[in-house]
Amino acid sequence: MDTLLSMRVFVAIVDEGSLSAAAKRFSISAPMAGKHLQALEARLGARLMVRTT
Repeated sequence: MDTLLSMRVFVAIVDEGSLSAAAKRFSISAPMAGKHLQALEARLGARLMVRTT
């Protein structure tokens, strides 16, 4: 997965406050935004966000 895009999605998640809003910004699905976040966390070896429902 493209690390730079994953970083951009992460910034959008933080700015927008939700996965679904960030996904809309990039015209991707919310689960895909979550996959970008998971890939970035795996690459860094750290949890970046606490997910809640």
